[in-house]
Amino acid sequence: MQTETKTQKDLASAAYAQKQEFLTGPQVQARYQKSHVTIWRWVRDADLNFPQPIQINRLNYWRLSDLEAWEASRGVAA
Repeated sequence: MQTETKTQKDLASAAYAQKQEFLTGPQVQARYQKSHVTIWRWVRDADLNFPQPIQINRLNYWRLSDLEAWEASRGVAA
């Protein structure tokens, strides 16, 4: 029974990881129709609470789920 539970947890974790979608900087710019400078101002503005990017191989990515949560908190439709 423990093996099944562990396998189920592994499958659930793998499914979650596959559902994680990331957007690049240009994709975030296109989503909000803003320049890269504006996006970085948003990232640095603590009052705005814009999601922080994740760096992977010196490139910045944003979790789509973080962006959607931020939009919902602000009532913004992308």
